[in-house]
This record gives sequence, structure tokens and C-alpha cells, in this order.
Amino acid sequence: MNFYTLTDNTSFEREWTRAASLHSRSRVIDWSCPDCGAAASYPAGAFDVTIEGGKGYPDCLGCSPYPLKIFSGRMIDAWEKNGIGPLVKFPVGVIAARETALSPKDAPQYFRVEVAGVIMVDIPGSGGSFTRLCSRCGTFMTEPMLIRKFAFHARSWDGSSLFRDHRLFPRVVFCTAAVKHLSEREQHTNCRFEATADE
Repeated sequence: MNFYTLTDNTSFEREWTRAASLHSRSRVIDWSCPDCGAAASYPAGAFDVTIEGGKGYPDCLGCSPYPLKIFSGRMIDAWEKNGIGPLVKFPVGVIAARETALSPKDAPQYFRVEVAGVIMVDIPGSGGSFTRLCSRCGTFMTEPMLIRKFAFHARSWDGSSLFRDHRLFPRVVFCTAAVKHLSEREQHTNCRFEATADE
């Protein structure tokens, strides 16, 4: 089975705008660990964004402040029509713009997506080793710090077309080749698919 990571391609395609700041419409998840100092703050559900730069609105909107996944309604409609999921979606509005001629009123409908499908990443199989693991909050560091090719524990995939490791890499979305091929056919913009080690 061929698996891919699904991210925005904003670093390589500068024509597209990106979310530069978040304005929550929902409860904010705000936590810090007293043992290791790790901390996070992000909306639990719906939010609005201020966009920055670029000349066009993409289907996959990069999110600078926090690695949340934001996709256009057009892209999600294509997924839903083709049975791709499971996922939970929350509305994302564009309320302001800076350093771009784009107008918020011309923005497509966007959604923040939380993927429900499950898989477990194999850190040693991915070429990494744990160098720090907080026993209180689970925050960890690996060597190397950036995993380039993900490998997975056998039989940990639940068969979903969109999935993630909810424990170790909750902000990394993986998908099957069917998702990649659909995006290519529908010409979804600013999507980056990178093959995993288990390809």
C-alpha cells in the first residue's frame, strides 16, 4: 500500500496566500507542562484568519501560527463525494489581509480539518531514536529532529483514506494514493504529497 504525507506547498509555491494569524471563534486549548516546559495554544474548533502575501487563494491553505490543516470547501466536497475520510471539519473565515492585493470577501469557504483515521508511526523504523520523552505530557524529541520518511507499525492502520498518529504526530496527515490521485485529477492547488518509507 502506498502512503503519503499531505501538507500545503506554500514554501515552494509563493503565489499562494497563507494564514498568518488566527482569531478563535471557539474555546482555546491552552496548556503548558510543568515538567518539560512544552506549551501549546490553539482553537478547539472554528476560527478566523488574517491572510498574508500571495496572489491567489489555494485549496490547501498554509497556516503559519500553528500546523492546523485548512482546506477549501471545493476540496472537501471532492473528498466527501468519493468517500474519503473520516474527518471532522470546522468553519474557517478570512477576515483580514496584509501584504497582498487579495480581498477577504473573495475568499472561498475554508474548513479546519481534524482527521479521525488512525495509524502508528514507528520511530526506529523511520530512522529515528528518542532523545527525550516527557513522562508527564508525552512531548518528545528525536535524533534526527526531523523525520523525513515515515514508517509505520504493522497492522496499526485502520484502513481509512486519511489518517494520523494521534499520539506522536497529531498534526501530520497521511493519506492513501487514492487521495493523491483525486487531488491531481481535480487540480487542487497548493497540495504537497510526499511518499512515506512504507511506499
